[in-house]
Amino acid sequence: MVTEPYGEHLLLASDFSRLGEVLARLSRRLCVTASEPPRPLRSAPPVEERVVGPKDLQVSELAYSSLRLTWTSATGDVTGYRLLVVPVDHKGLQLTAQQRQIDLKGDVSTVMVTELGPKRDYTLTLYAVYPSLIGDSATLTAHTPPLPQVSNFRVIEEGLFSLRLAWTPPRGTLSGYKVFIPRSNRPGLTYEHLLPGDTSTHVIDSLEEDKAYTVSIYAVYPEGPSEPVSIGGKTLKLVPVEQLLVQNATTDTLQARWSAVKGATGYRLTWSSADGDIENINLAENYRFYMIQGLQTGADYTVTINPIFVDIEGPVITSVGTTRVSSSLVWGCPRWFGVSLAGLGVSSSLSLTVAAVTTNSAVVSWNRVPGATGYRLAWGPTSEFTGRDRPRQLALNGSTTEHHLRNVVYDTEYVLSLYVLFGTVVGPGITATFRTSPLGYVSNFRVMSYTSSSIHVEWSPIVGATEYKITWKTDDGVSPQTLYLERTVLFHRIEDLTPRTSYTISIHAVYGNTEGPEISLSQLTAAVSESELIQTVREVKVVDIEVNSISLSWRATHGVSGYRVTWSHFQGGGVKSQLVLAPTTTFTIPDLQESSAYKIQVSSVSGRREGSPALVTARTLDLPKVNGFTAFNTTDTGTVLNWTRVAGASGYLLSWRHISGVGAAVRPDVHLHHQTAVRRGGGPHQHRLQEDTGTGPSPRPGPAHAGDSGHIPGHGNHASLLLLHHHQHRRGPRDVPPEHPQPREEEAALRPSRCSYHGDSHRRSRSKPRPHPHATCREHALTWAR
Repeated sequence: MVTEPYGEHLLLASDFSRLGEVLARLSRRLCVTASEPPRPLRSAPPVEERVVGPKDLQVSELAYSSLRLTWTSATGDVTGYRLLVVPVDHKGLQLTAQQRQIDLKGDVSTVMVTELGPKRDYTLTLYAVYPSLIGDSATLTAHTPPLPQVSNFRVIEEGLFSLRLAWTPPRGTLSGYKVFIPRSNRPGLTYEHLLPGDTSTHVIDSLEEDKAYTVSIYAVYPEGPSEPVSIGGKTLKLVPVEQLLVQNATTDTLQARWSAVKGATGYRLTWSSADGDIENINLAENYRFYMIQGLQTGADYTVTINPIFVDIEGPVITSVGTTRVSSSLVWGCPRWFGVSLAGLGVSSSLSLTVAAVTTNSAVVSWNRVPGATGYRLAWGPTSEFTGRDRPRQLALNGSTTEHHLRNVVYDTEYVLSLYVLFGTVVGPGITATFRTSPLGYVSNFRVMSYTSSSIHVEWSPIVGATEYKITWKTDDGVSPQTLYLERTVLFHRIEDLTPRTSYTISIHAVYGNTEGPEISLSQLTAAVSESELIQTVREVKVVDIEVNSISLSWRATHGVSGYRVTWSHFQGGGVKSQLVLAPTTTFTIPDLQESSAYKIQVSSVSGRREGSPALVTARTLDLPKVNGFTAFNTTDTGTVLNWTRVAGASGYLLSWRHISGVGAAVRPDVHLHHQTAVRRGGGPHQHRLQEDTGTGPSPRPGPAHAGDSGHIPGHGNHASLLLLHHHQHRRGPRDVPPEHPQPREEEAALRPSRCSYHGDSHRRSRSKPRPHPHATCREHALTWAR
């Protein structure tokens, strides 16, 4: 126990054993102290507290666009904090122009810093703010990570011409993805596609069979794209089934077994007997065996199978099997040897339509047939285009009424055949033709300016082009120079040219791996001493297009005496030109061929000097096509054909023939309503209708056939349909089949104001005929009767 103040009343003894020696002194002091009045307490001088700024800065929750900063609070009367965020470049220099200041309250010790850039260095400086001054600071340097990449990028399905991709989306707010395939032999991309941010799979189609590809993907953020992730994939090869076994034979069944083919979406199994009966069935991809039933006893059968890859059929392999012979009589199932339209319930108005035709695809649609279990769609090039593509066929289920044809060849005419399936019975068919669009050519390719060492060219964008290829060369045989440009680039300046030299400059639109047609122009570079150049014609445009003419206009050029208009057929041929005197700025090119593309150049002329040309391309119109060509009231003895009137047509050309090619008749000028005899004998007939434009006489065409697209001068595009007439013939005692009579021709000339007409092979009546119930002034009808 010690009384205060401790400094006077406490005596520390290092050696307790000597306490006895100090007792006398201690007692005396205690007595003296107790008898004296109390002394005032001595207060220690105030100690000034040292002010310390914020310290222990730490970064946590680091992301590509944000981070959290934490620190130990400053001492003293702190009213707040001030944080300075300064980006640092790759050389370590602070970019003070991009500095940001964040003011914070004095009671906080952490803050989330946002709006940062990915993969960048930042200097973070924190100051303590006092009532009258800015205190000490602490500084920290932080590095943000890059944008997150796509993870688990993989190929989940390989096809003949496609690869299906999948990936795991990264964290963060995504704008989308970009999937692309870089070229292996030159700069640029073979394929690229932008996808929305909520997708995690994608199918790349239109690839080549049995080829390896390197596919890349990167995530697109509002801050920009991430680093790409790449994988390798290879398309499948069109291979046959490795093994086909025909076994477990009974008196009326055979079992077929086969090995699976990777990537196959189904299989087509076909079996045929020695007497010519052929049947087939389409099976799903999970089938590995099938029991063929309803066979003849003790008969040999040829069994074939081929894999199906969506709409492509693979190679066929063959095996042979024999059913067993039974000692007892076995009755076989009845077989179909003919199919009747009426018996199958198929409407005679079955239609096949082709729409949305592009350079490599088309959409085929048809009306649904009640009772049909499926359809078989076959397509391939017509005889004129044999070799450009291979024939293909596809089996579809009964609920399908539309199919998208892909990977067809550009600028090729195809013939389509659609067959209706009723179980194992193949019903009637219908045909149509279509032609894919040609590869587009670059339009408005022109020289905008030139000097002694450069030429500046521009052009208009082309839909579907993936890039542009520019080539330039001189006339002295030096190898041409080539440059590929992205599809968003629509101009280019060619540098390092030789003065006073003529250059031929060409441009192609590139569609994937295929180059479109070439567009070329020539330009002479200026001399070094040449000070004044003739201006290039600007704003050249096509203002009107007709069947046989193209009208142009352009902006007037100051100081020229005229303009030279030059044109030539796109596929080659003679070059024609016309000098147009100033101040005229329009010109109509006459006597052109219908449905043809032309290259047109307009250049300024000043005396004997001519400026660089501006190039445009245009295509003349097609002749009008007959629309609304339909057939109704079809019986076994006749049919009625209708079509819509074509404005300006002076007549119509109708041609028909038996589908087998036996017998043909051509009507050169069928008008409105007409009757003529039908050839004897059952079977389908095809009718084709063309309008006569009255441009002059033309050679009479031969028999028409399905898919025939030959153009007849003076006649418009044709419309066609396929009719199937089924007659039951009564044979006499000798069972002699009916013969086909020789085709005959009849003619009927009508005034344009007539809306109906009845023709007769023996006499012509000029009395007013009764109007047909289906013929009006807006549509024409032709009745076909025996």
